[in-house]
Parts: sequence; structure tokens; C-alpha cells
Amino acid sequence: MNLKTLSSEGKIAYLIKPILKVLQEAGGQLERSEIKERISDLDDQIAEYAETEKKSKKTGNVYKEFNFKFNFAIKDLYFAELLTFTNSSPITLTEKGLYLDIDSLNVEKDIIEVSAKYWNELSEKNRKNKESDSTENEEEPEAEEKIKDDFKEKLLVAISKMSPKKFEAFSRALLNRMGVEFTEKGVQISNDGGIDGYGYHTDANDFRTTRVVIQCKRYNVSPVREPEINQFLGAMNKYQADYGVFITNGRFTNSARQAAREGSPITLIDGNELVRLVIRYELYITPVKTYVLDEFYNTEE
Repeated sequence: MNLKTLSSEGKIAYLIKPILKVLQEAGGQLERSEIKERISDLDDQIAEYAETEKKSKKTGNVYKEFNFKFNFAIKDLYFAELLTFTNSSPITLTEKGLYLDIDSLNVEKDIIEVSAKYWNELSEKNRKNKESDSTENEEEPEAEEKIKDDFKEKLLVAISKMSPKKFEAFSRALLNRMGVEFTEKGVQISNDGGIDGYGYHTDANDFRTTRVVIQCKRYNVSPVREPEINQFLGAMNKYQADYGVFITNGRFTNSARQAAREGSPITLIDGNELVRLVIRYELYITPVKTYVLDEFYNTEE
């Protein structure tokens, strides 16, 4: 099944089971951005669709259709009483959703048909502002979520414009903040073809020091695939590393992630995780505090 060639309703239906799966695996609660990241890790087709941009014929604005389909899928699951959410809270599975047998779920019958009557009621209630079929007029993401997405996009675009040398320095700076101390040896062997740095990490809790090697790949088109992970594993063994860190501004294919789990320990940092770590360690960014109105202000009572 090719996700990109499905109908509008088909794309929404395609996202239903992956959303439920990652929520159940997480114990029933995740932020919207976390769900998007995890379903992208779960399915290469979703990962590609999530990054596909379109241009509005009416406004000329560039948008990602995935964000709209994702929001509709979340609303469908809400109407089916499998999850709940508010503007300022994470997506949370209901008890029904938490213990649902996903494999036996009939998405069309159990979700799409059930939610259809609610959409019809909503459409009737708002007929003056009836939504058109064009994506650019579809429901916008929540304000706070949109702020996060906008920042993430700007950061990833800025990273994509870095030279390979600057991306390597950027990656070293991030890992240094995370407690990895790089050595002169790392510079000497950085052109080995398999690694971009060598250093040590000391665990503050048990004073254990481990050898770390890193690989940095700034990819703007293709994802990191299994052969590159296998090559990195070979370099790790050559330098007797305790574990490795593979950093990319893109994504890893499912086969690459599987290969990383089967050999020596490898931590994979893709574009989404990279953004999260940059924010956490405030690497070359300046935090700005802002506010979003809660639902309280949106009611007239």
C-alpha cells in the first residue's frame, strides 16, 4: 500500500493504527510532536510523507499535508472515545483505547464510520464556515504545537545549510554538553571513513568511564540506511569502543534502526531527536518565553 497515492480519507485511516500503537507502547500519553516522531520511526512511508511539502494554489504558502491528516486522525480517535486531549495537555488514551486490541481493529467500521456522524454534526453546526476540501483550509494545528513545529522547521533548515565540517563541529559541541570529552585521537582518526570523533564519557553516578565514537552525517535527501550502520559498527570494533553515537539531521530507515540494535550499542540521533537535544541543552539558541491562551478564554459563559 502506497501512502502517498491513497485518498484523503485513506491517508487519515492509514495513520490510525500507528498512532494507537505508539501511545499504547508509551503507557497511554504523549505530546502530539512525540506521536508524530514515533509513528515516523515505525513506518518509512509515514516518515517520507511527514516531510513532503506542498504549495497552496490559492495562497502560494508551503505546507505539509501530513500535519492536517494527523490532526484529523487524532480527532477521529477522539470521536471514537479512544483518546482525549485539551489545547494544553498531551494526547491521552482512554481506558478503552489503552486496552484495545489493535490487530483486530477495523479502522473503517470502528473509527471512520463512528466518527463520521460527529463530523457531520460539526459541519452542520459550522455550516457558515464550512471547510472546503482544499488542504490549506483544513484545521490548523494547536497554537502551541504550531510554535514548536515552526521552530523545529527553522532549526532543521539551518542545520541542513551547514557544511559537513560545521555539522561535525556542531555534533561534537552537542555531545560535549552531554558529557563526552573528545581527545586528540578523535581528530587524528576522524578521516578514517567510519568515525568522526573519539572520546570518553564518565558516568557521574558510578564513576564508570566508557569509550565513545561518533559518526556525523548531514543528509538533506536520503535517509541513513543499514550499510552505513554496519560500516560504523566495524569502525567501533576497530577502536574498541564501548558504544557509538550516530548523528544525522535526517532520519534512519527501519532496517538501519534494526541493525543498530543487533550489534554493539549504538545511540541513533535523527533530526527530531537532534532538535529536542538542542532545546534541552540550549545549544546555540536563546530561549524566549511566550504564552498561549487556555480554553477558558475561548468560551463566552
